[in-house]
Amino acid sequence: MDDQHELTLEDLLQDPIILKVMERDGYCPEDIRLLAHHATSGAQVWESVSSRASARRQNRLLLRTATASCTSLCA
Repeated sequence: MDDQHELTLEDLLQDPIILKVMERDGYCPEDIRLLAHHATSGAQVWESVSSRASARRQNRLLLRTATASCTSLCA
């Protein structure tokens, strides 16, 4: 008999690799919890979650570009 249990959403949202990929893609654990909650209740919220993730990705990109520009100016 196999003693392994099926991982829960909370188990997955605590995995460092999954968290890193989510961060890279602009998602946070709360986005996934919200999406899962609404998926089980039948509501459609993907667009709002996706929009927030896109905004986070854009902000990170702008921050990286600004940091790189400042670094090159200061060198």
